[in-house]
Amino acid sequence: MELKIINKGGEVLFSESAKEIDVVYDGVYEEGTKICVSSPLCEFVKIQLDSTLGDAIIFNPQGKFEYEIPFGNLRNMYSEYSFAGRGHKIQISEPSDEEIYSLRNIALNPYDVRGQKKYFPHASANLVTRENPTFFERNAIDGMRENVGHGPYPFHSWAGGAREDLEYKLDFGAPVEVEKLVFYLRADFPHDTYWKNVDVVFDGGEVYTAEFEKTEKGQELILPEVIKTKTVQLKNFKQATFPLSWAALVEVEVYGKYIKEDLSKMEIRNASNPRDMKHYTTERLREEFHISKLFTKDNIRMVYSHIDRIITAGAMPIYQELRLEAGKELAADYFLERREMGCINIGGKGIITVDGVEYEMNPRDGIYIGRGNREITFKCVDENDPPKFYISSCPAHKEYPTVKIDITKAKKVPCGSPEECNHRVINQYIHPEVMQSCQLAMGLTNLESGSNWNTMPCHTHDRRMEVYLYLDMQEDDIVFHMMGEPNETRHIVMRNEEAVISPSWSIHAGVGTRAYSFIWAMCGENQEFTDMDHIGMKELF
Repeated sequence: MELKIINKGGEVLFSESAKEIDVVYDGVYEEGTKICVSSPLCEFVKIQLDSTLGDAIIFNPQGKFEYEIPFGNLRNMYSEYSFAGRGHKIQISEPSDEEIYSLRNIALNPYDVRGQKKYFPHASANLVTRENPTFFERNAIDGMRENVGHGPYPFHSWAGGAREDLEYKLDFGAPVEVEKLVFYLRADFPHDTYWKNVDVVFDGGEVYTAEFEKTEKGQELILPEVIKTKTVQLKNFKQATFPLSWAALVEVEVYGKYIKEDLSKMEIRNASNPRDMKHYTTERLREEFHISKLFTKDNIRMVYSHIDRIITAGAMPIYQELRLEAGKELAADYFLERREMGCINIGGKGIITVDGVEYEMNPRDGIYIGRGNREITFKCVDENDPPKFYISSCPAHKEYPTVKIDITKAKKVPCGSPEECNHRVINQYIHPEVMQSCQLAMGLTNLESGSNWNTMPCHTHDRRMEVYLYLDMQEDDIVFHMMGEPNETRHIVMRNEEAVISPSWSIHAGVGTRAYSFIWAMCGENQEFTDMDHIGMKELF
């Protein structure tokens, strides 16, 4: 974990790094000051940024959390003591699985920021009364239930005015299971009216109606079944009186669980048909070809594709030594019984042990491990800078010796030009001109600054499939990965350290928002790097 307090001019006023952070910042916040939290090794983080606010478990998929200290009208949503004076206690930690995945109010987030859909839960709405922070969406998930008044703290709420065309949405950022909701309506009677009912809508199209009474107490909607969803929407607000008057939501609590994704099991992807792919939606395209979450703490994540039976994997040991297992999917006694593999380390220094022989793997070091090696383990050297072992494995019919290839030993092939926006260097690690393998080829390509195409004109190679891993990308960078038949092209949006499967019939090229790197891995009928079918620019559709 890393904590930084940064002022408006970008100066770091305070910093702390630890597995768990519990500090007091003895300074005075000024307008524009931000609290920045980095948690790259965990998707969930437990935070308390001020002693007047409760703690909350935040789903933080990008590993970065940024909170600007409220000033001006934004102060109306907080206690007068919040972020005031000196001596600010800040606590940040990684919650346990029991805390994350137990039944709780998963809507609670007093640190939600309007318009920042980067960490969750996040609230949004189609209308806010007079765009006044006193009525912002986040007010209904901040844990404050005081509802017998209206206006600034502690009676702030979400309100959209005297109307019924309101919509309010909670986004959890990942699949959750929901059992019940509890609503606290604003009850500043007779100033307020109230809604007699509202529809609660889930991702799968399930709709349940919450019925309300004129009361300051919490009112429950207990669902007849557990609903799996990523969002909860409130629609069709019906007021109890006419003409329409003022009604508001002080707090909504959603009791449920985040669904724990088991990334330790090998995921199976079936081969795809180019005629079918013409009809894929964006979601289906990503389901078939896109690979995310390759590097998770103390885990080996594996995706098995029936396209040439390649396995794409990521291993990130931190506190535990990881062992490469075959699993029932391979029907083998050990992983490399009938396979070979290549690995390139894109993280900090680590150690790979092959049948008792240790290989130190510095950043960008590669290794080839041939068929027949039984015991493969991965270990971290520095917990604060763990290795990230990117693995490609395919079937092999012959044994070849283990070879470590650091980046200085890789064959370097300059390609492209600045004028074509594709100036790059191909580092061939596992390649016939560097070393022998059965069918696997693997390497790392670095784009020069100012270039963003990894290849163009593009090509196919019907004798080999390929997998790309995109890396060296900043948080807000993306690569548009082009795929499909030349006359039926599609694209997949890629982010840092995500992989994409490219069938032999598909083009494979990418263009990024700035320079990046990518690891390519190929297997199939041959290892001829230049064996490709070039596609003319006029042939693309």
